[in-house]
Amino acid sequence: MMFGGVIGVYAQTSISGKVTDGVSGDPLAGVNIIVKGRVVGTITNTDGAFNLTVNDSPPLTLVLSFVGYRSQEIEVT
Repeated sequence: MMFGGVIGVYAQTSISGKVTDGVSGDPLAGVNIIVKGRVVGTITNTDGAFNLTVNDSPPLTLVLSFVGYRSQEIEVT
């Protein structure tokens, strides 16, 4: 049996962090985080932490959105 196709090798970048309220410093669970211009994203866990692996190299822009807060863009270098 043979399979045809193309296999690409991409540089992978792991991005992790913690999202907190800018005033109280409390962690925010359920924040949507996407890589701008890509179809990859994640959400923060109950501690506000996230981990995201992308097949691109920095610089990348993360777009964070959460109900009741203004969306924010953060550049990853």
